[in-house]
Amino acid sequence: MTITVLHVVEAFSTGIIQSIRIICRALDGEVRFHILYGRRPETPADVESQYPPSVGFTPWGAAGRAIDPGKDRRAVAELKAVVARVKPDIIHAHSSKAGAYARLAYPGGQLPVLYSPRGYSFLQRDKGPARRAAFRGIEWLLGRLPHITVGCGLGEYSLARTVARRAVLIPNMIDPADFPAPDQGLSPDPAGPLRVAMAGGIRPQKNFPLFCEIARAFEGRDLRFLWIGDGDIPAGVRVPASVEITGWLPRAEVLRRMAGCHLYMQTSLWEGLPIALLEGMVLGLAVLACPAVGNTELVIEGANGYLCPDAPSFIARLRQLDGDRAALAAMGEASRSLALRNHSVDHIAPRWLSLYRHYERYVRFG
Repeated sequence: MTITVLHVVEAFSTGIIQSIRIICRALDGEVRFHILYGRRPETPADVESQYPPSVGFTPWGAAGRAIDPGKDRRAVAELKAVVARVKPDIIHAHSSKAGAYARLAYPGGQLPVLYSPRGYSFLQRDKGPARRAAFRGIEWLLGRLPHITVGCGLGEYSLARTVARRAVLIPNMIDPADFPAPDQGLSPDPAGPLRVAMAGGIRPQKNFPLFCEIARAFEGRDLRFLWIGDGDIPAGVRVPASVEITGWLPRAEVLRRMAGCHLYMQTSLWEGLPIALLEGMVLGLAVLACPAVGNTELVIEGANGYLCPDAPSFIARLRQLDGDRAALAAMGEASRSLALRNHSVDHIAPRWLSLYRHYERYVRFG
């Protein structure tokens, strides 16, 4: 019998769109999906067209990021109304706010709930210690309610085990069929000017000021830095001429532009397990990344890249790899191999199907 899963997502944008899309596409025919979603400014206008035709969609008007008792009550009421209409067997909530809504709507376990944090709110380094502690306390209290937390990487799974009664690990996955073939002529000149990419919105999590600080160290040299995304440039940040900000691009164009670079640079302060970094790895890019949760399990030091705790570390590694193109190419090949071996949809999707079909077994042994 086909089971029905209701994806609940307050912030339907960036990597969450891709994560849910791959699940829906990989299990299409095995599972019936419906998505209750909140729009953000960065949510693509055509987002529904990116999914299989069998997937149903309902906009979630009252869902919001900030805590607002009135709107939050309306959001829970909207969730319950969609549940009554769709009649799902399982709710799968994505991100902290949606996870809170789903667990509060069914606190007694009346309906099975899966919760994918995709970057815990208490990791937000742009918030003060007291606020992060409050977020962690809320996660711990909600973690007493019946549900299963699904870590999208080893780091998130380890954190989940400290705040939730039941947690399992299912890593983020990528579908090789989404990517341009290596023989399409998109790769950069191996001996040409070094081209560095990062994809994401310009917001505190992604640390655009650090990206610009690193780029400024190479002013006057023929290095190019590509920021794939949009957002407001923080006050006081000088963007060097070597940095190109593309604005929002369709996914195919994002991958095409990324494929034209030599290296992926991830300056984010916190993550779950970053989809954009995985995509760069599949495209054969070496990686330099901050040692945030998620980044640390994708970067094998000295094999496919390096972890860099600060701007001087990034700058030193960029100079090193710019001067050693053989090592840069070898790291790119290692990146692709690691991503395909550990995160391919063929390996990961069956684990989602098993969890959806056998939720009660995971409750007993999770």
